[in-house]
This record gives sequence, structure tokens and C-alpha cells, in this order.
Amino acid sequence: MRLFTDMLDASVAAWHESIDAFCRLQDVGSVATGAHGTKSIYSGAPVPVLNAVIGMTREPDVDEIGVFAESFRDCELPWSIQTRAAGTQAAAIRQIAGEYGLTQCVALPFMTKRLDRVEAPATGDGRVVVRRVAAADSERYNSTLAAGYGAPEQVFRRLSARAVLESDGMMGFLVECAGIPVATSFGVLCNDQVGVFNVSTVPEYRRRGYARAATQAVLNAAIDKGAHTAFLHCTPAGRHVYESMGFAAGEEWQVYVGR
Repeated sequence: MRLFTDMLDASVAAWHESIDAFCRLQDVGSVATGAHGTKSIYSGAPVPVLNAVIGMTREPDVDEIGVFAESFRDCELPWSIQTRAAGTQAAAIRQIAGEYGLTQCVALPFMTKRLDRVEAPATGDGRVVVRRVAAADSERYNSTLAAGYGAPEQVFRRLSARAVLESDGMMGFLVECAGIPVATSFGVLCNDQVGVFNVSTVPEYRRRGYARAATQAVLNAAIDKGAHTAFLHCTPAGRHVYESMGFAAGEEWQVYVGR
């Protein structure tokens, strides 16, 4: 049990380093860490989980979370408070979140898996291509990512910026069918692990295995770089796909957002 806990903690630490690296690539980005296991991240993207106060330990320091939350009082972008579990401090955290209008609590499973190579399934007619994107693909990648999430393209500009796509340890992938981009994924290498992010499929192309192919592309590329473990947060819609690929939930993070 201790071994599993240590491995999970290592993956959570790699997740934090990955998110920190992304924020520091942004012209307005920032990361601040407190003395008692709390930190704030600000990316400038209009995505609440990327502007956040985060309790990094299993039992968050309530007072420190309150202090960090105050720094977001005048934040014009969506933001969140995140903890690694409901825990004994859940009521106190919920009260703090409510003071800032973050009245909706969403469970966000944190999943991990040991890596092993899986070859992409044959497509038969050769129309499906999975490729790593370059900085020059920024607009194509961004429009596909946004379409997959059903959001305006400007929401994801910072996630698909040229500086992000060409940064060391970061890699974006596109799945294309007959030349049409249909799915995306993104990986961040850190501490011999890889974080999987931004897996999306354009609605009319769902349920054809494209999200799985995009995810596997990240995993295989990470194996080539010597990574041994992958981690991600999943939504309810994607959980069954990740479980079928061998991911297992180790924690249920609590994310407090505005309605």
C-alpha cells in the first residue's frame, strides 16, 4: 500500500510540475507556492482549472487556501479551488469556495498507468493518420481542440500556442481522417512520466476510436523518451476509454468552480 501511495504521490508531483511549466510559458502566467502545501497557478486561459488555488497535500491547509483564494477575488477569468480528496476539511473548503461564488463541486478522477507500448490499430484504407504537430500547425490544432470541446477557439489559444507546441518536453498530436483533423491530444514529459491532456474528438467523429488513438500516440512517444508512467485527469465521458487502456483512478480530486 505504501508503494502505491508513493507512486501516486510521484505522479501528482509530476502533474504539478507539468502545469507549472505550462503556466510559466504564458506571458501573464504565474505560480506561487505556500509553506503548508498550497499553491496558486494562473495561466491567463479562460479555463477554470488552469487558474486555481490547489491543495497539494491529501489534507489541505484550510487557512492557507483561504489566503490564496483572496488573491483571486478580483480575477476576471474563471478560476477554481482544487483539493486531492473530499477529506475531513471538505466542509471548510466548501465554505471558502462559496465565499467567492465557487458553488459547484465537481469530482475529477486522477488516473495513472504503467506504460507499455501498444501499436495503433490498422485502419485498412490508410485514411487515418496520427501525427505529432509542429508550431506551424497551431491554428489547425487549436480549431480541432476547440471543436472537440464545443468551445470558442479563443478559449484554447494559450494551450495551442506555438511556444507551447514547440517547448521541450511538450508534444501535441492530431488525428486526421482523409486529411480532415478529427481528434487531438497533448503530452508533457516530466520526471520519467507523461501527463496526458487535451484529448478531444470533433463531435461528428466520435465513437470511432480516434480519442484512443490520440491518447496512445502520447503514450508511445513517451515510451520512446524513457517514460514509465502516465497520468491524467478524466471527465465522465472519457473515463471508460481510459479504463479500457489500463488507467486506474487513484484519487478523486474535488474542484470548486462557479456555476
